[in-house]
Amino acid sequence: MTQEEFDSLAIFVAVVEELRREPFFSEDNHDRLATCNSGTAENASAFFCHPAFLKSAVLPFRKIWMSSERCAFRNHDGTGGIRDLVFREHPDQTLKGGHHYWFYESFECKLKEQAHWSHKSNSEIVSIWINTQVAHTGPKDPNKKKSWEFELADFDQWATQIGREKFEFLFRSSLQTIGSSYVGFAETLAIPLFKELRKQGWVPGFEAEMALKYNPYPDQRYQIMFDDPFWHLDRESMEDTFDRLLARQRFSGLHDFLRGLVPKKPEALAAVCQFEQFGALLKGCSATILEKDSRIDGNLLRRSGPPGFEAYEGRAVRFKGDSEDALRRVYSEFRTCLFEERKRQKCQRKWDEW
Repeated sequence: MTQEEFDSLAIFVAVVEELRREPFFSEDNHDRLATCNSGTAENASAFFCHPAFLKSAVLPFRKIWMSSERCAFRNHDGTGGIRDLVFREHPDQTLKGGHHYWFYESFECKLKEQAHWSHKSNSEIVSIWINTQVAHTGPKDPNKKKSWEFELADFDQWATQIGREKFEFLFRSSLQTIGSSYVGFAETLAIPLFKELRKQGWVPGFEAEMALKYNPYPDQRYQIMFDDPFWHLDRESMEDTFDRLLARQRFSGLHDFLRGLVPKKPEALAAVCQFEQFGALLKGCSATILEKDSRIDGNLLRRSGPPGFEAYEGRAVRFKGDSEDALRRVYSEFRTCLFEERKRQKCQRKWDEW
């Protein structure tokens, strides 16, 4: 490895650290598209996070996406870039072999996959947006041939053809999928390799060191706090945090279970705060655990799977398979996450304290 290659790896690590802390890539971002058929037409309604989050996320993303950038993940012909460098230099052959498929074959398939509602691939959808809405706005000199693949006319054509709502949803979805792959690659291979090389005595050059040192999301050695008018994470009530976390995909099963066991949210929140263990929660809520084939007269309130369970009136619950163990693990993870999030909340001064 040359010093230039090591510096490129260092810059990649710095950019990924920024990327994975962007709110757009948070579990709390629930971009979605609703479609319905009206006669011969399909109407769409989009529900997106604030545009500020998208713009902020694209800035580090494009540094990894574009082949011209020093820390590019790959060239657009699928060769070179940080990916090849890491797989070439990483010393753990077993680890590399176990992840080669996911970061090469699987990743390339995602890029080439045809996006819904269009004849464009996911890669082309991202390139259209990056080249017309972020990095470029068309050739500066009309007498010169364009040096990139797409222009504003292409963006307008596809936004008109498939609908602005669908077109942006495709971009946002591809951005999340590809960006998450970048983060996974960094956490699994690139960052451990970088740390190991640092232990061996490699020192980043000035540019790379500055990228690591002055990240937009500074570490705790700097007394910098953010007051975000969009995200509101430092102004949440306990119930707000409870709702936000339960809306995350990995807690969806627990969300359904709690709604079936304790239909009233304030009571459910109080129970989660009071009982540290899942078994204690069931006992504290006076839940009756039903056997597999036992009969019950109460109405079914909630059914979900996986993890599979049925919740009936009178707080009677029937678990299926290993769902009780799965919910026990998720419950413990949720409580840990809930109280960690609450530590981030900033105390707001009362009106008479100003």
